[in-house]
Amino acid sequence: MRFVRFKINNFKGIKSAELNLVPAGNNVFTLIGLNESGKTTVLEAIDDFGANSEGTEALYGAERASEHASFVPKHLKANFTGDVTIEALLRFDDGEIDAVIEEVYQKAGAKISKESVPKELKVVRGYRFVNSDYDSRIHTWATNLYGKKKGDRSEKEILINDVVGKVFVASVNRLVPKVVYFPTFLFSTPAKIVLNPDGDDESDVNRLYRQIIQDIASSLDSPLDVKTHIVDRMLSEQSAVQQLLNMMMLAPDKQQQINATLNALSAHLTKTVFDSWGKIFSGNFKGREIYVRLGVDNSDGRQEVYLWFVLKDGATEYDVSERSLGFRWFFSFLLFTLYRVYAKGSRGSTLFLLDEPASNLHARAQMQLLDSFARIAGRSNGIMYSTHSHYMIKPEWLDQAFVVSNKAIDYEGQGEENGFVSNSPTEVIVERYRAFVAKNPGKTTYFQPVLDKLEVVPSRLDIMRPSVLVEGKGDFFILEYGLRVMLKPKKSHVSVVPTRGAAGMDELIGLFLGWGVNFLICLDADKAGKEARKRYLAEWGLSSSRVMTLEEVEGVPKGAKIEDLLSPDDIKLVSDRLQIVGKPTKSQIQLFFSEALAREERLPMSDAYLKRIEAFQRAVSGALMPPK
Repeated sequence: MRFVRFKINNFKGIKSAELNLVPAGNNVFTLIGLNESGKTTVLEAIDDFGANSEGTEALYGAERASEHASFVPKHLKANFTGDVTIEALLRFDDGEIDAVIEEVYQKAGAKISKESVPKELKVVRGYRFVNSDYDSRIHTWATNLYGKKKGDRSEKEILINDVVGKVFVASVNRLVPKVVYFPTFLFSTPAKIVLNPDGDDESDVNRLYRQIIQDIASSLDSPLDVKTHIVDRMLSEQSAVQQLLNMMMLAPDKQQQINATLNALSAHLTKTVFDSWGKIFSGNFKGREIYVRLGVDNSDGRQEVYLWFVLKDGATEYDVSERSLGFRWFFSFLLFTLYRVYAKGSRGSTLFLLDEPASNLHARAQMQLLDSFARIAGRSNGIMYSTHSHYMIKPEWLDQAFVVSNKAIDYEGQGEENGFVSNSPTEVIVERYRAFVAKNPGKTTYFQPVLDKLEVVPSRLDIMRPSVLVEGKGDFFILEYGLRVMLKPKKSHVSVVPTRGAAGMDELIGLFLGWGVNFLICLDADKAGKEARKRYLAEWGLSSSRVMTLEEVEGVPKGAKIEDLLSPDDIKLVSDRLQIVGKPTKSQIQLFFSEALAREERLPMSDAYLKRIEAFQRAVSGALMPPK
């Protein structure tokens, strides 16, 4: 089962917002916006929908404040009567409906009609308030079930709140993806993890990491209990002096028991973390190990048993808490995803919510993290993350991106002090990036609106790569997929830059000429493309070698448009993958390549397409080659 759409109503600063998760691409969704735009509020709303699964409640081990007044719309706190709701549209995967029907039959003896179970199921969760006071919880399933109970001769409606309906809901609930929200502060690895904290004084971070330690212990072939096998053994001695002697290996039996436990934890942690790390970053981590160390603190009048993580790299040891921000972030993230989320052995999918991940890391670490997201998500899981850093945005994921803004903030700097508009209530707006681009037709490139939204200013230190300007994002997806995924160059020295059509490249030409960027223009060989070529040559004084049409590429037919790089077999592949009857439209071809590029998935493309991409690469490289 997977999430298809979220609708949020009256949640804090969100009056009404919709997040459509189709197309899913590689299942990574980006929330783009400046500080105070409302990105965190969007994540909190989706997390609240998942409160009944493995969400924040499981992470913190604390009771959720389901009746918390902070859910009420901010400008209506004085007197709000209405519903705060988060609606999710869920789609069954193949075989899941049959499995649910079979489970209901086995447990309740009723045969539900398969035709009455929709392929997409709408579930609404939320809270009802009267005069700003909590009234009741909302949890509805929008479906009309029919089936035969024991003794029935014909199918009848099955109500959700009767015995059979409850079994159905319970069965489906186990398929609903878990929602796991990671606020930024959770990625600060503590210097020590106290295993026997003093009741209510325990911090959220310690509680989470203590639970992770137990999850690691539970994951062993011979599961261990942290309290029994570590804490109780350490505190069973009669005095602190004897505990110290144990730590100094003067009590062999006790020390051997504890050492065996720590070694088992360390070995499992090393294998699991570095195996996953290697898959994500394709690095060689031989010779690196993670050790769990044990200590006792008696300084506050009570005996605290604590652990900490140590990284051994060859002959050198480092406390994990003292390593770089990037290392600690990745280490913590792997612990959360590998242990906390799957602690109970659940095999269901998970939607990870990350609030400003890696925001305090340098640009290279941010881009490295971004590259890992697709591998972490895979086909079954998903990641939704917020960011205000342009380094955390991948061009090929923009079709799965949302722009978040706050109407109470004057982003143009024309409003009141600190950018807030006087007497304007908070109203968080969420737009698909493609819709946001459509509202900004004057922008130079398809990417420019997001750069403007994030207030990105090119630095004098930015090194501009040689670039090919193409007519639009469709050209970008088809060419970039062939160049980067199918040909797989070791390192690309050329950027493909989508613009706003054959006649819409003037501003970018002026910028590139002013910045001294080595660039080439590639146009369709149709009437509009050839007319634009003549104009650019005449008005900008460009050499004919700097403005080409597709028909100049070897093997490409005369008058070709970007779709003509594809053979009939490629067109059939698009139709088959998208389950389309007949020939796909230009938009559907673009969708096919955008999703394949986002997943970096090598598909069985035709030899004709590959040869044309290779010829395009040769033509571009030749035109952009610096003069000798």
